[in-house]
Amino acid sequence: MPRTGASDAHGAQAPDQSLWLSTAPAGATLPPLRGHVETEVLVIGAGVAGATTALHLAERGIQVAVVEAGEPGCGATGQSGGLIAPDYIRHSPETICTALGTEAGERLTRMIGRSAQTVFDLVERHAIDCDPRQDGFYTPAHTEALAQDQRQYAEQWRTRGYDVDFVEAEASARLFGSPRYAGALQFRTGGSLNPLAYVRGLIRSALDSGAKVFANSRVKSLTRQAGGWICRTREGTIRARRLVLAANGGNAALHPAMERTSLPLHVVQFATSPLSSDQRQATLPEGGAFTDKRPYLFTARTDRHGHLISGYPTTFFVRGDRARRREAERRLRQNFAALPAPDIGHIWRGLAWVNTSFLPEIYDLGDDAIAIQACNGRGIATNTALGVELAEMLATGEREALSVQPRSPQPIRFHAAAAMMPKLLMSLAYLSD
Repeated sequence: MPRTGASDAHGAQAPDQSLWLSTAPAGATLPPLRGHVETEVLVIGAGVAGATTALHLAERGIQVAVVEAGEPGCGATGQSGGLIAPDYIRHSPETICTALGTEAGERLTRMIGRSAQTVFDLVERHAIDCDPRQDGFYTPAHTEALAQDQRQYAEQWRTRGYDVDFVEAEASARLFGSPRYAGALQFRTGGSLNPLAYVRGLIRSALDSGAKVFANSRVKSLTRQAGGWICRTREGTIRARRLVLAANGGNAALHPAMERTSLPLHVVQFATSPLSSDQRQATLPEGGAFTDKRPYLFTARTDRHGHLISGYPTTFFVRGDRARRREAERRLRQNFAALPAPDIGHIWRGLAWVNTSFLPEIYDLGDDAIAIQACNGRGIATNTALGVELAEMLATGEREALSVQPRSPQPIRFHAAAAMMPKLLMSLAYLSD
C-alpha cells in the first residue's frame, strides 16, 4: 500500500556551500506545483535518475511531470564529486557473471561499461555547459596483490571491447602526482563534470522537450486511486497513470515497500582554491579522476578553473568544521607532494546511498510504480544509463530494455544497526590510515 504521511522527495540534507553552487550556470526558473495536473508518468526526484528519465520520456512525446522537494540537484547529486566512473565497486566482468549468471551479468556489464560514454554523449547532444572532462577514470591499487587483480580485470574489460587498461606504478605516479600506488585500472571513457550543472542542463532539455517540472514541492502524500497515482503537495496535486520514484534514499519516505532498503554513506567533499601553474603540472597534470581502493578511500580530480576536488568518508573521529578542514588538508598533504600547505576553498557534506550488493537496483512496486535506487558512489554514470533504459521500457513496454531486471524490494535485516556500519567501517579504516 502507498504511504499517505509526510515525505521528503529526496531524503538528503540541504547542501553546504559547495563548489558547484559557485560555478554552475543558473538553472531554469521552476514553479512550485499549484492546482491540479494530469500526466501519463510522474517522476519524483530531480537528480540524475529522475532528470534523465523525464528527458527521454519527453523526447518520445510521453507526458511526464517531475516533482522535486527543493531545486534540481539539491540532494545527493549536487553534493557529489562529479566523477564519471564506468566501473563496478566490488565486481569485475567475470565475477558479476558468477554472481548473477552469464546472461544477466553480461547485460549489466554492457550497461556499466557504456555508462560514461552515455553521459558524455548526452552532454554533447544537448550542449550542456557542465565542464565535461572525458580524460579518464582510474581506480588506483595500493598493494601489489590488488594491482595483479586489476591487471586481470583490465583484460576482462578489453576482451569485451572496452577501452580499459592498467597503468603501472611509475606511470600512475606521473599521472597522479602521487607515488602511493602500485598502479591503476584506467577507464579511458570516464572522467568528471560539474554535477549540479549537469542536472540543471538535463532539466532544461526536458522542459524544452515538453516535460513539466515543479520545484520546491515537497510530497505530502502519495496514494493509489482508481487505476492511477495521486501526489499531493502543499499547493497542488498530480494525477498520473504510472509512477517513477527517483528520490534515492528518499524513496523510503514515499512508499512503505522501500523502507530499510538502502544505507547512508556520509562523506565530506572539498575543493582547493585554484592551484598555481606549478601545482597543476605536478598534480594530475594530464587530468583524469580517480577513486582509490584503500578502505579509507581517497578521490581526486580537477576542474577547468584549477580547483582540486576531493573527498573522504565521515568517521566517528573527525567531528566539527575545524576537524573536517584539518582532515582535508592532511589527506591532500598525504597524497600530493606538490601541496604541502593546501588552501581549502570550499568544503561541504555529501551523501551516497548504498545497498548490500553494491549494485544498481530497480524495484517493481506493483500498481505501475517503479523505483530506481542505490547509487553506490557511481550514481552519475549509472543513474544516467538507468534513466535512459527506464524511459525506453516505459515507452515500449519491453522489460528487455532494462539491464537491471526489476525485482521486489527486500528490507535489509537489522537495518538500524546496518545503517551504522558504513560509518563504523570507515572509522576503523581511518585508524588504519
